[in-house]
Amino acid sequence: MADLEHPPPPLAGRYKLEERLGAGGMGVVWRARDQLLMREVAVKEVRPAPYLPEAQRADLSERTMREARAAAMLSHPSIVAVHDVILHDGRPWIVMDLVKGSSLEQVVKRDGPLAPERTAMIGLAVLDALTHAHRGGLMHRDVKPGNIMIADDGRVLLTDFGIATLENDTGPTRPGSLVGSPGYIAPERLRGVAEAPPADLWSLGATLFAAVEGHSPFHRATPVATLGAVLTQPTPEPAHAGHLAPVLIAVLEKDPRVRPGAAELRTALRHVAEGRPAPALRRRSPTRRRRIMAAATAGVAALAVLGTVLWTMSRDGSGGTVAATGTPSADPRAGRFTELPDPCGLLTLEQGKLVLPTPSPQVDTARQQYCDWGGSSEVRWLRVRLTLYKPAKKLTAPEVAHAFLVHHRQNMAADAGTSPVGSVFPLRSVTGVGQDGFAYEGTSLDRTSSTVVFQSSNLLVEADLSMKGKKPTEDLKERALKSARSIAEELNSRG
Repeated sequence: MADLEHPPPPLAGRYKLEERLGAGGMGVVWRARDQLLMREVAVKEVRPAPYLPEAQRADLSERTMREARAAAMLSHPSIVAVHDVILHDGRPWIVMDLVKGSSLEQVVKRDGPLAPERTAMIGLAVLDALTHAHRGGLMHRDVKPGNIMIADDGRVLLTDFGIATLENDTGPTRPGSLVGSPGYIAPERLRGVAEAPPADLWSLGATLFAAVEGHSPFHRATPVATLGAVLTQPTPEPAHAGHLAPVLIAVLEKDPRVRPGAAELRTALRHVAEGRPAPALRRRSPTRRRRIMAAATAGVAALAVLGTVLWTMSRDGSGGTVAATGTPSADPRAGRFTELPDPCGLLTLEQGKLVLPTPSPQVDTARQQYCDWGGSSEVRWLRVRLTLYKPAKKLTAPEVAHAFLVHHRQNMAADAGTSPVGSVFPLRSVTGVGQDGFAYEGTSLDRTSSTVVFQSSNLLVEADLSMKGKKPTEDLKERALKSARSIAEELNSRG
């Protein structure tokens, strides 16, 4: 790991690290000096998560090499150019153009939602970059606000082909995880359909929605809930998109066959950028609309797990959960639970009193997916959330649950930061709740929470304890873990 107080020798004898610019799930980006050509460049240092097995670390290294090869094939004014890839300390480092500016995500956070005209202009630049990549058979697979740069000179550039894939490429994928960012993954990719340009255009539509509305169209409290919303919920009507609204609705169609193509989308975005209504786009037919909504109501949805493996969610419209008492299953592939346990029945009142001053459990009456244990709002409250998983074609239900546990951990690790205000603190492994359980703390406004996440057969469990304060305490961590261990013990007793 690079430390600028004790700077390493120049990478490859050439690239001298000078300043850390940012960090994400894949690693850290540095401003560096190319001492051979005497110019500034950006260097992406890939940092595997410490909990990854060695095989997945090797996979990550290989995928990063593929990123460099894929991106180096592209030459376009709206694509960040890749110049070099270096193996140093057993890890790849990607050397690319240094773009002085901010990501679209940073711009929206700083300035608020953008005007429809400006959003459409950004969309045109990214669409041109994607069209160029698609012509070469390359899909980006992670179009999102954080991967679009707005340069100080006004240029718009698409960056980070870190999970890009070539058509017919047989390179590795990450076992146990979904590839992409939950709110920006196209529905067909979640169902395991082969990669195709419409999926990138859907992600572009979700990105433009976030730019003009200030939030992604299907954002929910957890990654799993977000994925379920992408698959089962209709696109919300944009409130501030103006002439861009019908364009977003059309490109965010769940069925890729009825979305506008690149040429039609380009014409529509150009009209909006000029302040004019977009020409009529292909819209969902009533028959198709009814079929989609019926599927959503029935809750028949599929998520991609471990690449293109399909699995079927429960049929109650709650995104993979049903409310009942937790009946053990006789099917070895289904795991111990065919139905979701009562989340308020996993702790006794006496156990609740160990973590809360005045426990008062109340189940989520709409879906019975979580239980709020209340307590004094000025002191602490506890929420227990459950998600039930079904078997996949090639995976048992517990294996599916474990895949989502790993994916959830990866997402939270990517969000971890060092600021004690409005941030997620580094993750840690915990014991007493089963294999691979983890915990993390977060702050928001004047409250701090400690969350423990673990798996029990085909259930994913989150126990979140929150209290007044701006910094997590050891007492908060201990109480959250105590409640999670009690829940785990109760669930294990039902096997």
